[in-house]
Parts: sequence; C-alpha cells; structure tokens
Amino acid sequence: MWEHDGVLRSSLDDWVDELLQVELGGRYRLERVLGRGAFAVVFAGTHTWTERPVAVKVLLRTLVIQNPNVTKRFLREAKAAASLRHRHVVDVLDMGEAEDTAYIALELLNGEELSARLERDPRLPAEEALSILLPVLDALHAAHGAGMVHRDVKPGNIFLHHDEREQRVPKILDFGAVRTAYADGETPLTAAGSILGTPHYMAPEQIHGAELGPAADIWSCGVLLFQMLAGQLPFDGPNPTMTLANVVTRPAPSLRSVAPDVPPGIAAAVDVALAKAPDARHADARAFIAALLAGAAEVGIQVPDPR
Repeated sequence: MWEHDGVLRSSLDDWVDELLQVELGGRYRLERVLGRGAFAVVFAGTHTWTERPVAVKVLLRTLVIQNPNVTKRFLREAKAAASLRHRHVVDVLDMGEAEDTAYIALELLNGEELSARLERDPRLPAEEALSILLPVLDALHAAHGAGMVHRDVKPGNIFLHHDEREQRVPKILDFGAVRTAYADGETPLTAAGSILGTPHYMAPEQIHGAELGPAADIWSCGVLLFQMLAGQLPFDGPNPTMTLANVVTRPAPSLRSVAPDVPPGIAAAVDVALAKAPDARHADARAFIAALLAGAAEVGIQVPDPR
C-alpha cells in the first residue's frame, strides 16, 4: 500500500476530503484535486469574494505535524517566488495559514503540461521546441537574477497555457522548489545537501548534493531541449539509481549523433548546456538563448526573442 511518511493513502484521502468541505482561510472554496506531490496537494478552487478561479497549493499537514517550522519555510519560499513577476512564470496571488497547514493561491491555468504534449509526440519540430524553451529560459534568467535557482525543470513543470486570445504561453510551475539565499542563515524547505530533482534532468553537481547555481537549471533545460528534438533523453537507466550514475559518469551524447537532422547551431548550443562542469556550460540563460537564436537563424527558422 502506498505511504507518505507513514500516513496511509486512506488517511491522506480523508484529509483531502475534509479540505473539500471547508472554505480555506475564509476565502477559498476548493472544488477538485488537480495533482498531488511530495510536499503538497493542488486544488482547483474559487476565491469566494471575487469568484475568480484559482489553483490552491496546500502543504501536506503530516509535514507540519512532523516539523512545525516547515510552514514558515514554505510561506517564506512562496513569498520569494511571488516576488518574481514574469509572463512565463505562474503568478502567486496569495498565501496564508488555515486548517493547521499553509497554502498558496496561484493563477489557474488552461491547457496541458509539456509532459502530456510529449506523450502524444515524443519528438517536436525545432521551431515548436524552441518556442517552448526560449520563454522558459527567459523566465529562468529573471529568476537567477533575483537569486533563485529552480532545481526541478522538467516537462511536468512546464505548462502550455492558452491565454484569453488562445495563444500558447509556456509557464514554469513549482517555484516552491527554488533555493534562495537567506540573510539570517535559515535553511529553506529544500536545503543544500539534500537531493531534490528528477533523475533524468538533474545536473551532475545536483546529484552530488552540492550547492547549486544557475548552471544546474541550464543543464536541465539542455536535457529538456535534447528530449524535444531527439525524441529521447540523453541519459537513461533501468532504474533511478542507474540513471543518476549514468548522468555522473557518462559523457552526454552529442545531439546530432542521435538526431542528425537537427540544425548544427542548435545542436551545438544543446551540447554546451550538457557539459559536465558547470563553468563549461553557457554563461547564463541569456547566453543559451542567444546561441539557440543564432543556430535557428542559420537555417532560416524564425523564432521570436522572448525578451
């Protein structure tokens, strides 16, 4: 039977059912579950005062019981994420404490995760792949400038939102996994020395549990673009442990060795992003964007600069 930190699924389901019966914080009506993760459950809901549809991320109460300080850290990291206002980052609208836990209210998106898009078509045309990744890189550049590292860039954390004009707008989800610098030395919810991420997309230094910088997100974006252009991941294994070992010990295959029809300049930019040493990758997300735009222009692919 599935467990989360010793709490049986039935107990978690009972807690979720309880939340669906209350008005969270006196202002959010939770209507259905959108997803569950290691730290929280995400609901679709409505702000009862304005009737605005929202997504509400609620910290698992069992974590609060085990460590009361987790609420403070959860909200502090949410506040840091809320300070990042960018078209390609999901908006944090509100946060608070209620029902013996904490919550974050987010804009409710319309569309699908990139993971769903790749399930239908594992390999995307270069123009489409770039139209997804370039805005993500631009948002990460803004985050890095604000001292944040996402640490878990992957298809499940990229949402292809359709705005009111039915235009597709890629948005980064789950900035709750970010690491930020705290002046008072307090450790964040996911501290240095812990391994947080998804094996296929984790940078070598992340696997080693080292302090991470923007280069870790550059690596993850390189993996993501490799996957979209080649239809397969650069590193794999029969289980997560072997996947992690391969990321650390094996050189990344060149993109054109797997997908020879990818334009050379674009492939070269991906190869640089997958350098084992962080300082051998692109200097920053903006440099990665510039290299991809140059590679696209060489073969006449027209993709707008997201800046």
